[in-house]
Amino acid sequence: MSTIGGRRRGLGLAWLLALCFMTLGPALGTASRLTYHEAFVAQGAREILASGRWEHPTIGGRPWLEKPPLPFWMVAAAGSIAGRVTPLAARLPSALAAAFLVLGVAHLARRHYGTSVALLAGAMQATTSWTVLRGRLAEADVSLACLIVWTLVAFDHLRTPTETNPRPWRWVFFVLLGLTSLVKGTGFGAALVVSVVLVVLAWDRRPEAVRRLIFPAGWVVSGLIAVVWPLSMVAKYGRGVGSLWLMHVADRVGDRSGHGFFAGESWGEYLLGVLGQGLPWTPLALIGIVHAFRALRRGEASAGDRLLLAWTVAPMVLVSLPGGRNTHYAIYAIVPWSIWAALTLARFGDRLQARGRSPLRVRRAAIVGLTVVAAAYGLVFGLFGARFDRRGKEWAFYEQAGALVRRDEPLVLLYDDWDRDPYPTPFGPIPHDLAVRLYYLDRPASWHLAGDPTSTEADSPPASLAVVARDRDLPALAELGDVQILARGPDLRWDRVFSLYRVVPIRPAMNSASSTPVPRTMKTGS
Repeated sequence: MSTIGGRRRGLGLAWLLALCFMTLGPALGTASRLTYHEAFVAQGAREILASGRWEHPTIGGRPWLEKPPLPFWMVAAAGSIAGRVTPLAARLPSALAAAFLVLGVAHLARRHYGTSVALLAGAMQATTSWTVLRGRLAEADVSLACLIVWTLVAFDHLRTPTETNPRPWRWVFFVLLGLTSLVKGTGFGAALVVSVVLVVLAWDRRPEAVRRLIFPAGWVVSGLIAVVWPLSMVAKYGRGVGSLWLMHVADRVGDRSGHGFFAGESWGEYLLGVLGQGLPWTPLALIGIVHAFRALRRGEASAGDRLLLAWTVAPMVLVSLPGGRNTHYAIYAIVPWSIWAALTLARFGDRLQARGRSPLRVRRAAIVGLTVVAAAYGLVFGLFGARFDRRGKEWAFYEQAGALVRRDEPLVLLYDDWDRDPYPTPFGPIPHDLAVRLYYLDRPASWHLAGDPTSTEADSPPASLAVVARDRDLPALAELGDVQILARGPDLRWDRVFSLYRVVPIRPAMNSASSTPVPRTMKTGS
């Protein structure tokens, strides 16, 4: 019997991994070009490999400390194995994290509700829209979600009185709790986990679970993992780094009207976004949540119900109350929805069997239906993803520009008041699209922002200068020399129509701060 049970679990695991491959694998690196946010990770990882310095990422040679380094390290590691940081290498860590997240959900569901519900929950997690979409992006969200899932899986083992060997799970809990601070923000993931843990401990009233968490060595290790990197960055670059992180927190927590870069969503937008991220299983999940609250009211909530309810409510409150609320922060609270949906589907299957349907037929219908959903995701991304990548046309222009510019020719990116405000950093402002431009140009470049003219080009004037700019910059460029048009970018948005120009020769009117002339309305940013 144990052999048969092990074989079934093996087949179930293989099925869940197959679903993950169908939803995440097709055209992972080619269905769309990198987004603005993805490009920061990919370009940062590329510069890590180019410099050989792994302590922190850089963008255009400047330290980029807005986010913790773990996503950059994972992408750099993937790029090192692949030979370079391709879009596929950049997105592969997220896809693997999504797959491990699915396995974590299935493991947790099996502990409380049995193998059938576990397979349904894992399959629904693998085919939930936010898992697929976030798992196909080189961003930190799904990696943090994976760490949170497995941290709470470890906690669930620790709170279980019948757990015969809690010691390994105790170390898993504390190590993963510390790692959450290296993904999206120091303390953010840990706060979400601790909110669930505190609610469950108060609800369970099990002294043994509390005693297992009173583990000084574990707390020390977790704290060191969380704080060594940020403290080292403050020690190296000064208090401005700490001020940067405080600015990020304050801008997200304060009133919505004062957010600037991090303006949150209205309650209506937010609610619709949260419900949409659970599709196509949102209706089943909501039914499952209602059923659990009814069981709670009758005093029949199980240990699994208490954990899932705490996980559904506590993190959602934390991420929803700040003015900088955003739909993607809610994904950490809607992980349990896949288990709620699986329980609803399992009850529906029980009703079908009660009406005379064979258990085998019901199981086959569920397997086929979920497999079809997963295959549909793969087909859509594989066949049609690139067709809907409208912004990717501009990124293709930068690829073309990078190929047209000689390797020894200086390349300058011009910015003005038509562009979004740059990100403020202690090392100078960073344009919001600088990373994606540098990634697809695949070569060094300097950038100029509106302001007083300065320059960091070579001390001697170059024979020619390549410039990515708008047509309205032509008069300023013409003051420097003869302007040639090498390539024109796509006309997708009136404010983002760029061309690649070459200015030759550089005329003798020089900038006072450097021998290289620069348009008077431009300021170097690199």
